[in-house]
Amino acid sequence: MIYDVIIVGSGSVGAAAGCYATINNLNVLMIDAHHPPHQQGSHHGKTRLVRYAYAEGDQYVPLLQRSKVLWEALEKTAATTLFRRSGVLSLAPKDSPLVSQLLDSAKMWSIDVEPLSAEEIMQRWETFVIPSDYHGVLDKEAGYLYSEKAVEQWIRLAQEQGCAQLFNCPVESISHYDDLYRVKTTDGDYTARKIIVTAGSWAKKLLPELPIAPVRKVMAWFQSDGRFSHHTHFPAFTAQLADGSQYYGFPAEDDQLKVARHDGGQPLNDATECLPFGQFPSDGSECFSFLKQFLPGQSACLFGQACSYDNSPDGHFIIDYLDEDKTGLVISGLSGHGFKCAPALGEIASQFAMGNDVETIISPFRLSRFAKS
Repeated sequence: MIYDVIIVGSGSVGAAAGCYATINNLNVLMIDAHHPPHQQGSHHGKTRLVRYAYAEGDQYVPLLQRSKVLWEALEKTAATTLFRRSGVLSLAPKDSPLVSQLLDSAKMWSIDVEPLSAEEIMQRWETFVIPSDYHGVLDKEAGYLYSEKAVEQWIRLAQEQGCAQLFNCPVESISHYDDLYRVKTTDGDYTARKIIVTAGSWAKKLLPELPIAPVRKVMAWFQSDGRFSHHTHFPAFTAQLADGSQYYGFPAEDDQLKVARHDGGQPLNDATECLPFGQFPSDGSECFSFLKQFLPGQSACLFGQACSYDNSPDGHFIIDYLDEDKTGLVISGLSGHGFKCAPALGEIASQFAMGNDVETIISPFRLSRFAKS
């Protein structure tokens, strides 16, 4: 059988791409080395933040806004809650450009935000302790996504529409000749007219020239109480500290407050090096300094998880063609924020698979930008 498209990697983006391509009547094969949703990529840990005012760059905001529409559609189709609108409070020192960048982004894209002083933050959420030389901005429509649940729904919907799915099956190689892509797996060889590679941190094993650097990251859950719950309107949050370190966290669920450090981590050369939480001395303590300063009393680490980020040289997404005929597409370098745009990226991939023009949309993310530097 010759498929219309094979999708290599069925995490957040691959699952969305497979679902949308199948719904659009393409003959699709989704492949993954594990059974998604799983804990071998960057989308696990149950929840991920979704922000709309974006200091990372205006090129992301249209993707975020389209993703919002698609999240809502997926919720309706699946008849389940996937997104919790808690608001996201971003904190930074006054001498950092972060807050002004968020406000500029909000103004340009008509995003509902509220600037707040340290005193105003502590008046609204008494559990926060904010230094006087800090301020923040509340992204009111933002919140957090039940990411594993979302992947599960895409996988289910794709299967119900007739998508072929080959899971727990590593891909060994990809080749392209006679206008076809051939994918060699531990289960056999498969052929398609087009291919989409969304294999996360280990896409480089299949595409050696891809300039991504996998990094091990951890997240931890701390003993908490009802004051930190979304039921009491405690927000999701991000914080940039004076030393440049970056943290983020979520409203508590089941009296467990999830917090993680966004920067740092351990470089990875192979998936086997992504050791479980607790195998590095810093795993359980890297958030202590942040918690001690901003959320005192939250110090008992209950458990944690490790994941991997696929970082590009400049920290931005990589979306580009794999061949001159534009029959192959790679989506990589998504670091820890690709899932925010996963529905839109999956839609772009499905449009590519259908033969529609995606040139303008992907132009800011193409590999040619590295050749210019």
